[in-house]
Amino acid sequence: GEEGGEGPVLKFRNYKPKAEDLKDGVLPKVAAPKELDVAKEEDGKIDVKLDVAPKKPNWDLKRDVAKKLAKLERRTQQAIVELIKEKVAKEGGDEGGAALAAAVSSKHD
Repeated sequence: GEEGGEGPVLKFRNYKPKAEDLKDGVLPKVAAPKELDVAKEEDGKIDVKLDVAPKKPNWDLKRDVAKKLAKLERRTQQAIVELIKEKVAKEGGDEGGAALAAAVSSKHD
């Protein structure tokens, strides 16, 4: 067993002991955290404001939509190429227009 040793040291955060020999174990009150902003209004009510906004609020949405946006970007580029081909074909039936349309189609296909 223990000889001459003390038992566990008692520390009280919220409890106020009535016995005199336990009062030295009372811990001092801790201030509210900096994130917690408490303001009293005129009515005597306490208004608590917490700063809990995330640093990057839309990161998960951007991650989920990235694949769909890449696919949409490809389709958009293909549609632009098709519109250019049609416009060149309508404007001129000459060989220059046909060559340009062929060059655009070979470049993006």
